[in-house]
Amino acid sequence: MKHAGFWRQLFAVLIDQAVIMLPSMIISGAYFYVAAGNGVDPTVAKVNSDLMTIALMVILSAAYYIYFNGRYGVTLGRRLLKLKLTCLDEPNRDGVGYLRAAVRMLLFVAAGGFVSVAALPMIPDAVGILIDAITGATVLWILIDARRRTLEDAVMGTIMVHDPLGKFPDFDPDKLPSAKIRLYSFTALVVINALASVYTALNR
Repeated sequence: MKHAGFWRQLFAVLIDQAVIMLPSMIISGAYFYVAAGNGVDPTVAKVNSDLMTIALMVILSAAYYIYFNGRYGVTLGRRLLKLKLTCLDEPNRDGVGYLRAAVRMLLFVAAGGFVSVAALPMIPDAVGILIDAITGATVLWILIDARRRTLEDAVMGTIMVHDPLGKFPDFDPDKLPSAKIRLYSFTALVVINALASVYTALNR
């Protein structure tokens, strides 16, 4: 068993997002057709349907990740790809605990750059660009972390591990690569995200 690679983690996330997105889209789609069929303006029904999709995805994502990370450390996507989220201080426990899972989820949202601050009209361009540049880069922390952790993993003391057999035997965290960060790589990511944020600010 060793730390999980970037692509394996990425594909696990994509599977989990599909699991969350499918029921969200089905429910909001059903609402749209029922509302439109009952005389609601299609444009209004479409806007409400889109907002419902977003709200459902946020709620289901929080429930899904907090429960499965806290209780088992394994989601559907990770099970298929033989991955497990575990704690470096308690590497062989089941799950990381609900509190740690909840805080990790909040850090994931904050560090993921899901809200483009530069696109908000009430935020000065310079401030929005700076925030987006930093937060947008942190989600890519996994590319510059020797243990292939995301930023929330580095902060919360968690790590994604891979066992080809899916049995997850005991492992020794001391045998993992040193947790070094290549700051020049992170700086490059910040610059790239800053340029993308500038483009957003100019076109809002």
